[in-house]
Order: sequence, then structure tokens, then C-alpha cells
Amino acid sequence: MTKEDIARIEQTGLFDAHWYVRQRPGLVREAGRRPLRHYLRTGWREGLQPSPFFDGTHYLAAHADVAAAGCNPLLHYALWGRDEGRTIRAEETCDAAADVAFSVILPTFDRMPILDDCLRLLLAQTHRNFEVIVVDDGSTDGTGDWLHRHYAAELAQGRMVYLRLSENFGVAAARNAGLLMARHPWIAYADSDNLPSPGLLDAFARRIVFHGAARTLYARFLRESDALIIGRRFDLAELRRENFVDLGVFVHHIDCFRELGGFDVSLRRLVDWDLVLKYLHRHPPLFIDEVLLTYREDPRGGRARISDTEAVLSPKTRILRRYGGRKTVTSLIVCYNQADFIAGAIESVAFQRGDFQHEVVIADDGSTDGTAEIALSYCEKWPWLIRLIGDGVNRGIAGNYRRAFAAASGDYVAILEGDDFWHDRQKLARQSGFLDANPDCPMVFSRIEIEAAGNPKRQTLERQNRLRKDRLDGADFLAEPTLNLIANLSCCMFRTDLMKTLPSVLYRHRLSEIGLAFHLERIGPLGYMRRPMSVYRQHAEGVWSGASAESRRASGRLVREIAKAVAHERYKPALQAIIDRDFAPTPPA
Repeated sequence: MTKEDIARIEQTGLFDAHWYVRQRPGLVREAGRRPLRHYLRTGWREGLQPSPFFDGTHYLAAHADVAAAGCNPLLHYALWGRDEGRTIRAEETCDAAADVAFSVILPTFDRMPILDDCLRLLLAQTHRNFEVIVVDDGSTDGTGDWLHRHYAAELAQGRMVYLRLSENFGVAAARNAGLLMARHPWIAYADSDNLPSPGLLDAFARRIVFHGAARTLYARFLRESDALIIGRRFDLAELRRENFVDLGVFVHHIDCFRELGGFDVSLRRLVDWDLVLKYLHRHPPLFIDEVLLTYREDPRGGRARISDTEAVLSPKTRILRRYGGRKTVTSLIVCYNQADFIAGAIESVAFQRGDFQHEVVIADDGSTDGTAEIALSYCEKWPWLIRLIGDGVNRGIAGNYRRAFAAASGDYVAILEGDDFWHDRQKLARQSGFLDANPDCPMVFSRIEIEAAGNPKRQTLERQNRLRKDRLDGADFLAEPTLNLIANLSCCMFRTDLMKTLPSVLYRHRLSEIGLAFHLERIGPLGYMRRPMSVYRQHAEGVWSGASAESRRASGRLVREIAKAVAHERYKPALQAIIDRDFAPTPPA
């Protein structure tokens, strides 16, 4: 037997080494590192099968000439039998399954150099009741012309359908277009860089027949880079934490699409995981304990995978939040010209610990002192954790906060100003735990420490030290002459959805702790934790500590007028009295 013969057998995809060695005890040790050679030399004579998709015993019984020649059945099929249309399994085992019809959706974008491998294996499926829908997502490499030259017969027969989109809309939109075109009731998916087993559709068709109530099914796949087999029995809680179902080995009925919708086009990454979770939440799947796909992480040629070019942090946080897999927290670092402090701020956030999915969003407001460059270096260092937003334009404090809240994806959002830092590595865990335990609280803040320039000894605020409650209302804030029990947003955590829908009046001047407190108090009590976890740096360059007395007075009046505008009616008279008493306009000289 030549190397070319072995290569022809491997190209059929009908020898599954991992499945082969599990057929009887001791076969793993006996076959060693060369299970194919074991099968070709002795295994087939012992009645061992190369895979669940090829029955060598049937092949020899059905084709007497092959048996008489003493030829290995799989080798004969690879060299001659496939072209001759010989059966590879007893007909009675697959008659009903033959009626199961699939639409296989294959999106592609500038991947012509690797498309042929996948198409060849799809068209060589041992199950023959299917169509392949190739959705060209605006390719610029001549994919359409190439396809019409090389697969003209399949296109003419309807075995293959080609749909070209007018521009590159993304893989989610491309797959949705394929779903809308599908003619058959069962949907399978393919990616141009992966290699489906020739028995993939057959494996699913047989299970669909045997398990008539199933609406979703999935199998295992082999990751080529490390020869790791991925896939396990269904556990929704585990699937919420991490994806172990590749779309290439996932099949669902078209009714799932009609009932629940398709791929989320707002996601640039993890669209597969999102769809799988959406369908399996409603329709628990049937697991097929077979390897039906080879997943290639670095195929030759073609455009890079989207997983190599698009950030995963935000979509992962959104998906975990959407399906309740794990608590999610967004840390917002808002900064402007804080190059001397930003590294310490970022590291204090990055080193937070706890059982939650964490994303860090740095919102730079057009810094000109190198702050953004420092932030970018941390994004490059920890891309799975940190992303930078900002367009180089200074939007002001309020505008930067508004943009930052819009970018947050977590259940909860914590704020850190770029010149402050967190000294407790459990801050996020403690505060999110408080909000978990107090679902009526829209926010929680903790006692803060003050670090004045030139003074290494930190101080706490007496107004916070006096607090004896852990759930506060507007009356507690009115009892404090400054109205500002929070003192600084760097000690706060909020429920994200509330911060995305703040009234515009709160952004009119600057986003103030006082205005936020009186607005959120209308929703529920404000949580307070006595444990200091944050440090507020006071220095001459600070927005508040560096302002003049006149600027502070004018700002103080405007902040309190905004607080009055959003406060509950019962607090408005007291707030107006404070404004009139302490912040009346200075009479002209």
C-alpha cells in the first residue's frame, strides 16, 4: 500500500481514529499512534469499522468482487467504489433517514483560496438530500466568478445556491439571509475554513429519525491545532459560562428560526454562541457523541477569521448578561489629561478579583498629554479585559460620561475617575454582592479615602463616618449640609440599565453625585458600605479641587438646581431653601 493510497483514504474523511480505538478494550494500546495503519493491516479483518459512517462488513458482503479480491473495503471505496456509487452501509439502516432534507448555510467573505476544501467535503456527503447555500458577503476577491466556473454543474442542478450581498454586512446578516432562502426543514451550517466529515449530515439525519421530537442537535469537533476533541453532554449552566457547541456541528429545525429569530446582527463576535444559547434555552438538544468536524484555526490563505480581528470583550459580556450565565460588571475609567495617574487607576481595576465577568472600558476625553497612549498600551497588554473608547474630541465631563455609560455591557457598572484608584481588590465583588442582596437598591457607594497632594496620610470624610445605615434616602442626604454623602463617583456602583437612561438634565452641567443621588433615590434606597475601598486624589489639576472659589460657588448652585429638578416632590422645597440660603447670586458691588 502506497502513501498515495493512504492519502486517498484520509481524503474520504471516513476514518475516525478517535472512534476507531474505542471499539474494544485494549485497542488504544494496540493501535498506538497509528490507528489507520492498524485498521488497514489487521483491524478490518477482525470486523472493526473505520467510523460510524462506513460499514466494511456490509461493503464486502454487498460487493462480492471486492471480497474475492481480498481488498480492504475502505481502500477500495476510496480508489474506485465512491466513483462507482457503491453503498457503504446497509440500506435498511438509512432508508428513513434519506428523507431528511438539509439546507447547509455557508457564508463567505474574501476566502476564495480556502473555500474549495469545505465545498468539496460538503458535496461529498454520504447523505444526499441537501442543498448548500453559499452567501457571498460582498467579497472583492472574485469568489462569485470562481464559484460559477468550478461549480457550474452543482449550481445548475440546484445542489448549490449562490447568493451575493451588495456589501459586507457581517456574518450574522449573511447567515440570516441564508436562513430566509432555505428550502428544507433542517438547517446546518458550514464555515469556509473548517472541514466537515463526509458523514456529518448522515449522522444528524439518522438521529432525527430515531428521535422525532428533537428540534436541535449537536456533536463533537476536533480542533486541528492541538488535536483536542471538544464537545460534551448538554448542560445549560455550563453552556452559559462557555461555548462548547461549534456551529459547524449544530443542526436545528427551521421552526426555531421562525419562532425565535436568527443571528443578532448587532454582535460582531460570538454570534454562534448567542444563537445556540437562544435556541437551546427553548429546545434542549440531542447530543451526538461523534466527531463530525475538523476546526482549523489557521487555514492557508484568505481573509483572517473575525476572531482574529474583532474584540470579544463587549459581546461576551452582553451574551452572559442576556442569558444569565454569570454576573457581569463593567468598570468605566473616565479620564482627561491624567497621564501621571492613569496607569495606577487602570491597574487597580485590572487586578479586581471575584466570580464575575469583568470588562473595563476606558473613556478618554481627547487627552493631549499622553493619557490615551498609556491607556492604549494597557489595551494591547490585556485585550481580553480592556477596551478604549474615544475619538480624540473633548466632549466635556458630561459628554464623556454619557458616552461611557452607552458603552457599558455589564449588569452593573462601577466608575473610576482617571486620577483616583481602588485599593481593595474585592471592591467590585463586595459592591456587586450588595446589589445582588438588595435588588431594590439602584446603586451602592462605599466610604472613600482622601489623599491630598503632598500628604501621604489618607483621611476619611466625617460625613460618611457618621452614617449608621446601609440603605439611604433623600432625607439622609438633606441632613448633610453639603448634600453630598457620596463625595466622589469613584466609590460607586450602579445598575447599568438605569445609567443608560438618565434624564438629560443630569448632563446639563456635569454629572454630579448630588443630582444622581436624588434621581436614583426615587427608584429605591441608595446602598452604603462602611468599608473604605477607593481613594480620591486631591491635587491642583483636579476638576473640583483645582477650581477657584467663585467657580465652585457657581457650579454648586447649578448642581443643586439640577438636583431639585430630578428630586421627588417632597424634597423640592428643602432643596430650594438651600439654594436660596447658601447659593444666592452675589449682589453687584
